[in-house]
Amino acid sequence: MDAFLAIAGFEARTRLKRLSTWAYFAVFFALSMLWIAAAGGAIEGAIISFGSGKVWINSPYAIAQTVVFLGMVALTVIGAVMGRAIQQDAEHRTEAFFHTAPIGRLAYLGGRFAGAVVVLVAILSSIALGSLAGLALPGIDPDRVGPVRLAPYLIPYLTILLPNVVVLGGIFFCLAALTRRMLPVYVGSVVLLVGYLAANGLIRKLENKTLASMIDPFGSVAMSRLTEYWSIAERNEWLVPFEGLLAANRALWLALAAVVLAWTFRRYRFSQPREGGRRRVDDGAPPARNRRNA
Repeated sequence: MDAFLAIAGFEARTRLKRLSTWAYFAVFFALSMLWIAAAGGAIEGAIISFGSGKVWINSPYAIAQTVVFLGMVALTVIGAVMGRAIQQDAEHRTEAFFHTAPIGRLAYLGGRFAGAVVVLVAILSSIALGSLAGLALPGIDPDRVGPVRLAPYLIPYLTILLPNVVVLGGIFFCLAALTRRMLPVYVGSVVLLVGYLAANGLIRKLENKTLASMIDPFGSVAMSRLTEYWSIAERNEWLVPFEGLLAANRALWLALAAVVLAWTFRRYRFSQPREGGRRRVDDGAPPARNRRNA
């Protein structure tokens, strides 16, 4: 456990000191501000609606929709942070340091993964902070703004965004761990995002609403099914509950992520470069002594 916490803390501290981390934060802070400004009428010609012009732009329903959408946009950032957490050791030839130290696979991989999750939570907190800051922008219609509450900003993170970081980030982490390359991660994130956006209409039109909600890895369809019959007053006041199809969807995809991560931890082998382009696989046994020349 000490090794796990040390590696997780090292990963989080290192990433939080990098300019790229705060550049990601600034980008999504600005995006969420502009999103709220457009929804509140501050940007002329922009049309963003949460089902009705009478739904507050800071209502629990609107905030949940904002977090879900911008969380999808952040898919490539999730892939970049998760992939680099494990691939950087192969790129900088520091694998041997970790592989020869008395550190187990679970502590090494788990620590890298947990540290990356902490960094992504920090980066994606910009969505809620930017949405809150957007309410103060000039030009926002005051009739579109309701009471400011903490729970509507917090709950979508716990029920939607954090599970997505674990599920989708886990897939990218596994790709980087097994290939030791970032290209499959970048390609996978773009393909997943474009493929999902292209198939989203078909998923929503499925007659079997339960199936449509369960096969959506982002949880957006399940949330939409849960709130589709809410009135304007309910969308303004009610928190999106973690129950029904949404809870089932999250449980299913977290279970699948756990299986993928467990399989990766089992398949991952400590290795280090060797002359001739080959890799020596270290299964935990001490290296054999060199024979004397005859």
